[in-house]
Amino acid sequence: PLCRILQYTLPSATMSQSRTRMAQIATAATKTTTTTRRGLYTRRTLAIAALAPVLFSSVAVVGFSNSHSASTHRSFPFRRGALFLSSSTMTEPLSWTTLQDQTAATPVGKALNDEVQLRQTGQGSAARENTLRKFGSKAEPAVTLYRDHAAWCPYCQKTMLLVEEKEIPIKIDLVNMRSYGDKPQAFLRKIPNGLLPAIEVQGQVVTESQVIMELLDEWFPESKGYRRMQPKPDDVAGQAKKHQIAPL
Repeated sequence: PLCRILQYTLPSATMSQSRTRMAQIATAATKTTTTTRRGLYTRRTLAIAALAPVLFSSVAVVGFSNSHSASTHRSFPFRRGALFLSSSTMTEPLSWTTLQDQTAATPVGKALNDEVQLRQTGQGSAARENTLRKFGSKAEPAVTLYRDHAAWCPYCQKTMLLVEEKEIPIKIDLVNMRSYGDKPQAFLRKIPNGLLPAIEVQGQVVTESQVIMELLDEWFPESKGYRRMQPKPDDVAGQAKKHQIAPL
């Protein structure tokens, strides 16, 4: 069975060498081992151990390919994704620029690039790497939000959910969590304890996600066209639910 698999992936010369070597090893193993279960495993181990040097001393793994040489490879029904071995040298990898150009030439690649350019203007869809959200506003955002660059801090996430739902124009400064190394000194000069999330408005800094969310909901009210996210002061049931889930 191993030979049947290898015949699709090995050059013909190497395949012939492998068949001959396996036959020799099988004959030798039959003569020198018993027919017990342990002997069967021994023969298999000997055959594989002896075949490995033949394969890897005469061929090089060059990776995945969409094409095979008709002179050195047999037809293989799944060759678009087949891993093949070749006696030729390692193929030169494509440069990053070439990969970018080839991707950009596809419909999906073009759409992704267009979306990235749109997000850089503050429009487009929500994404971890966004540093500006304008939601159609022409004015420069007055609020800067400091959040984690990896987008797994739950406190930063719930703050961003409020920003996206209310469509608040905001600048975003991505700051690494301590698990990724020291925080930038420019950030620590503003927020010595390094807490995230934090917002900065006219030089004033506020931390604690719940406080930030309440302030943003107050600064961007319904009267200015923004959606209310917190319950109204006279909503007793809503206020009770808010105090119940706020500590989470």
